[in-house]
Amino acid sequence: MPERPTELIDRFGRVIRDLRISVTPRCNYHCTYCDPLTDSHPEPRGTLSVQDVDNFVKASALLGLDAARFTGGEPLLRKELPQMMENAKNTPGVKDIALTTNGTMFRRRHKELLEAGLNRINISIDALNPSIFRQATGGGDVTQVLDAIDLALELNLHPVKLNAVAIRGINDTELVHLAKLSLERPLHVRFIEYMHLNNSDLESYNNAFLSGKAIRAMIEQELGVLEEVPTDPSSPARVFKVPNSLGSLGFINPISEPFCGACSRMRLTADRKVRPCLLTDRELDANAAFDSANPIEALIDVLLEAAHRKDRMGDLLPKIRERTMVAIGG
Repeated sequence: MPERPTELIDRFGRVIRDLRISVTPRCNYHCTYCDPLTDSHPEPRGTLSVQDVDNFVKASALLGLDAARFTGGEPLLRKELPQMMENAKNTPGVKDIALTTNGTMFRRRHKELLEAGLNRINISIDALNPSIFRQATGGGDVTQVLDAIDLALELNLHPVKLNAVAIRGINDTELVHLAKLSLERPLHVRFIEYMHLNNSDLESYNNAFLSGKAIRAMIEQELGVLEEVPTDPSSPARVFKVPNSLGSLGFINPISEPFCGACSRMRLTADRKVRPCLLTDRELDANAAFDSANPIEALIDVLLEAAHRKDRMGDLLPKIRERTMVAIGG
């Protein structure tokens, strides 16, 4: 019987180390680039249980994955999230527990998250102007997000990363203001190119798209030439900073500057599917593995198969996708 691999390596030689777990497709925001579920898009059956997540993290750790990030939808809508985090934190080999959130419930739940082992946090914020923020998020209150950012800094959850999806005609006038958040506080503001993961019509998407190069030019026109910061080559962001600033600016350009060649990620959707790539529809249904008599061993097989099926490149061009962003997980 062949010896089980101790690393998860795809057929292109990329080592998979980072796990993204979407614990719910539900969200209390309605961002246009994400296409939140509505009554006409019911929540999928078979939503991950605490035990499912524990088994999946254990299987992943046996294959060398050492970081787990909990996403959604909005992950803080899952009351069981702290237990999921605690189990992951206690899994041998797992070193880093992270959360991607819109921040609206962070103050309410931060104590239980810290007790569970939360190490890092990414907070989504697409604008500072309250009316633009409401438009971008479908009714969100930016003061809640700013409070979450302040709290994350108080709690020393460094690095505190802020994610902004740049969309022409929605928040392009806010990008410089967001960049300025990095000047006097150790905030890492990251600008993400708008990906066609909401099945919008092609003309609307093309009109709304802003390249990372254009975003950077807008910021440099206002704040001066940025200094590049060396970073992990597997990171999706090219990192810069305004000279003498306390924080940094990251540009995540999956469309204009694809970084698939260094991808180290695997995703688990809230309805028990393993997704090797964010930008392709290829998924493996893991229901049988989760329900098997030995789920950890069965999930190892699923992960190995998922790595084998990982494509060299994602489908970067606009297309109608089987699953939109909120159902995949960030």
